[in-house]
Amino acid sequence: MQMDSTDTLFISGATGQLGSFILAELLGHLSHAGHLGPILCSKRSSSSLIQLQMTENFLGLEKGKISNAPNVHWVECDISDAHQVLDAVGYYCFENKLALPAEVIHAAATINISPFAPESTNNEQLTDQMLLFGELLYIKHFTHISSVAVMGGTAPLGETEVIGPEHFHPNRSDAYLSDYALGKIASELRVWAAHAGGISVSIIRPGVILGMGPKKNAPQELWARAMQSKRPFATDGCSGIVDVRDVASIAVKAHRERVVGPTIAVAENVPFNELIQKMGIAVGNKNRVRVFQAEPWLERMRTFGFLRRVPFLGRFFTAQMRIMLFSKTQYDGRSGGELCAYRDVDQTINHFGGYLRKVWS
Repeated sequence: MQMDSTDTLFISGATGQLGSFILAELLGHLSHAGHLGPILCSKRSSSSLIQLQMTENFLGLEKGKISNAPNVHWVECDISDAHQVLDAVGYYCFENKLALPAEVIHAAATINISPFAPESTNNEQLTDQMLLFGELLYIKHFTHISSVAVMGGTAPLGETEVIGPEHFHPNRSDAYLSDYALGKIASELRVWAAHAGGISVSIIRPGVILGMGPKKNAPQELWARAMQSKRPFATDGCSGIVDVRDVASIAVKAHRERVVGPTIAVAENVPFNELIQKMGIAVGNKNRVRVFQAEPWLERMRTFGFLRRVPFLGRFFTAQMRIMLFSKTQYDGRSGGELCAYRDVDQTINHFGGYLRKVWS
């Protein structure tokens, strides 16, 4: 059963990078026809609309074309508390004579893949509470934005391996997983459990999402480094890359067509050194990237593994850091490509990089 385009839809994370593009997609500003029904967007009292304004500007839209669209409604609530969200949404819908939400797209997440990030995330709690919110409303469908971080192969570190949607190993050792990956695995397990309990779901696993937004925001960390670094360096590891517009299109199409998935959203698998070099050039930094090859640096990091217990410095010598830097795992993104034709990664880099070079200068 496909989505009813007049249903009331609830979105978490619409003030963030991916959420703002999902909202643009739902309003018909990217690749699909717009949603005709009400779109309720969660918003904290402290939330800023700067990302939405930048998304409007990047897409060449008038200010407010997304954030103030006639069928977009902002509901101030705390998505870490399902009952509080239910009360806020119920009151808003009653006051504005709107039907309660029948669909949920959960795009809110804490991103902390950096070694400087906090040790814990609340991604599992957010997903758990959004699922509870959906259950309390007897929703028709729930779409969850997961991550390729939940996937795991079997090849030794440094060797190339291609993995697909079936690669989900929630029993992997915590010693080799970042807190971000652990939170995403726990989140996706909650969604699968809800699906087993009868809730219709779609699960999207994006790779590294390239987009644009305020410089201080976590999704722009790679861009900020590429622009500012006087002596950029990277390893010969690689990761799956995808345009934020493509993830938004994939998520909305999967939601509308009730594609369970998991759907892998990865356009290309790009070596880190190539990625950083191209991003740097796109934002005006022509400094050559120094490459740390797995041979000999991987073994050197293992040798100094005892330093992992040293405050601050230790996080650079953990097993998780070695995996993040030197993994050559590649992700099979064909399932996402069946829903949306991917943009060329070089064009994505140049498009977003050129834009950020102007607005960040």
